[in-house]
Formats: sequence, C-alpha cells, structure tokens
Amino acid sequence: MTGTTPSRVADWDPYDPAAVADPRASWRTLRDACPVAWSERSALTAGGFWAISRYDDVVSLAVAADRFNNSGGPQFGQRRPPLEVDRPEHTFYRRTLQPYFDRGRVAALEPRVRGFVAEMLAPVVAAGGGDLAAHLTYPLPARVLCAWLGLPDAEWEYLKRAADDLFDAEEGRGNDPATVRRCAAELDAYSRRLVDERARRPRDPDVELISGILGRSDGEHTITPSAAARVVRLLLVAGHNATTSALGNCILRLAGDHALQSRLRSQPDLIPRAIDELLRLDTPVQAVPRWAGEDAEVAGQPVQAGEKPMLHLASANRDPDRFPDPDACILDRRPNPHLAFGRGIHRCIGKDLAYLELRVACEELLARTGRLSLAGTPARTTFVRQGVSYLPVTLGARR
Repeated sequence: MTGTTPSRVADWDPYDPAAVADPRASWRTLRDACPVAWSERSALTAGGFWAISRYDDVVSLAVAADRFNNSGGPQFGQRRPPLEVDRPEHTFYRRTLQPYFDRGRVAALEPRVRGFVAEMLAPVVAAGGGDLAAHLTYPLPARVLCAWLGLPDAEWEYLKRAADDLFDAEEGRGNDPATVRRCAAELDAYSRRLVDERARRPRDPDVELISGILGRSDGEHTITPSAAARVVRLLLVAGHNATTSALGNCILRLAGDHALQSRLRSQPDLIPRAIDELLRLDTPVQAVPRWAGEDAEVAGQPVQAGEKPMLHLASANRDPDRFPDPDACILDRRPNPHLAFGRGIHRCIGKDLAYLELRVACEELLARTGRLSLAGTPARTTFVRQGVSYLPVTLGARR
C-alpha cells in the first residue's frame, strides 16, 4: 500500500453544521449526487477518507476483505484484534473468541440483564420520568460488559467515564488530542492490569474469556499477554459504546411514536423485529473504515492503494434502492438486510449480546409503563457514532 494520495477537493464534511443538524438529508445528497465523496476529516485515523454511501457499494467493499483490509491504520497505535487485523490472523482470533459469544452463553446472561434493567428503571418509573440516558442507556451496556468479563459491577462507572471522555474529545466534538491520548493510555493500562491479574490467578477458561484466550495458539499465532491486552482493550470500548447508542436511539424512537409503543405493548413478540427496524433507521455506528490494498474503482471513482474508504452503514441503511420507503418505520419489513452490525468477516462478534440488551430493555420499559413521552429536547451525539446523551422522558403508569 504505497500509493500517494493526490490533492483532493473535499466533497463532504460530516461535522458541517448542516450535516449535524440533518444527517439524513446529508446522506441523501451523497447517495444521489456523490456516492463516493472525499472528506478531509480524519474519522478514526489520520488523513482524509472516501465516504461510500450506497448500499450495494458498501456491501461490495465489506465482503472484499482481501482487497479492502481492516489493518491499514489502527486507531490507537497498536492493532486491536480481531477488529484491526486481517486474515489469517483474524480467522485465528475470531475462532478463539467465538465460543465466548455463543448464543447459549449470551442467553444465560438474560436474568442478570433483566435484573439490571428492573433495578435502574425503578426510580425513574416511581418518579414519573427522568433522564433515561443517565439512568438506563449509558449504565446498562457497561454493567453488562462487566458481568460478561467477570469484573466487579462497580467498575462500569470508570469504564464508561473513560470511554465517554475519549469520545467527547475526538475530532468534530472536543478536538482535544491530549485528552484522547490520556484516555487511550488509561484504557491500555487498565487492560494490561486485567490480563496480568488473570495470568497470576487464572479462572475457569471455559467460562472466563481472558483466562481462556491467554496462551492460545494455532501454531502460527499465539495470544501473548500483550496480544490479550489488546483484545481486552477493544472489548472495553466496543463492548458497550455502540449498544449505548443503539439503546438510546431505540428509546428515543419509541418516545416519539405512541402508535409504535401501543403496538409493541400489545404484541411484545414483535419487539425483536422492531429492534431490527430501529437499528436500520437509526444506525449507531454510522461508518466503519477500510483501507484499499490496491488501486480500485468504486462507483466510477478511482481509489488509490493506501487510501481509506469509510463504509457509511447508516446511509446504506436508508438507501431506497434496497429499502422501499426507507425513512418509514415498517415493523413488517421483509427482508430487512440492514448493516447495523456490518457485513463480511468483520461483522460484529457481539451482536447477540447487543440484541439481548436491546430486547430486554425495551420489554421491561414497555411492560412497566403505560406511556412514554419526551419531556424536553434530547441531546444527540455525532458522527461517527450517533446516539442520545440526554433523554428526558415522562413515564405514565401502566393501567
């Protein structure tokens, strides 16, 4: 990947005030007029990127892992497996980690997840409302992550604070690289401490992920303590941030659509289908990076080896060529091949855990209330992960 990026004229800025105010209109313009748009923004790593906005183009690059790789620019210096490595290394890590994301193992967490949700909702329901971001959507995924990794429940507050401080300091929000470096270093050190602790006092490797992956090898790749710390480092952020945004987006949509609420309260078996449609409509991780391993052409636009396409999942999920009436919430949409969890070999390994949290939270919220309404103006996070950082609601008692 030795291509030299020529000077380019920026076609799109995801942090332009107009794009922030109405991102969907911004994506519509891209799909219609400039489906492969150049942006000067760094978006996760240094340098500009190509925004790939149409569904078919996004999928074509996502499944072409040998031509568009995922290891061209690690976000925080060292590659964090399995997300920031490619085959065959990716295959080894994915196979090693997959048993810990098995559906049966995830399903066994449901009683604990349901207990967390009930505990966190109780004071908000009793008060007739409050900020569900603070009381539910932010703490829940971090608490579930701690339970899944075998960490003390109290650790969720530190993990959430460090991850949020990092996100808030990134380009387009805080523009504070010193804070990004500090938070990244904190999370690196925390990950190393966890791995060192498990190395000294291992737990059941069939149950506890860190103990289970330490030292694993296929003869070519070995998970050393350093490599295990990089895996953990990825999980400490990816394991809750996207779900936090997804949960906020789902509840925001429910709060603004009383007909949807009513239908799901009367037909709770539709909640899993609703979650898929809400993920399509309000995709939390809006775009993911790839790097061109060779000179290529995407929708007629030359892309040089070494350049970075960003696969705009959120825009692709609103592409009318793939989803009729794409801006409507249609619970009976079949098929619904949304890209909220990605596509190809890097599809989100934790999707079943995310689905569990979203389903249980929606079930409990709707079952414990008779009405859910906005009580003010929510605050949204921006590209590249869109969620809800302030979610004031009024909750009506269940009849």
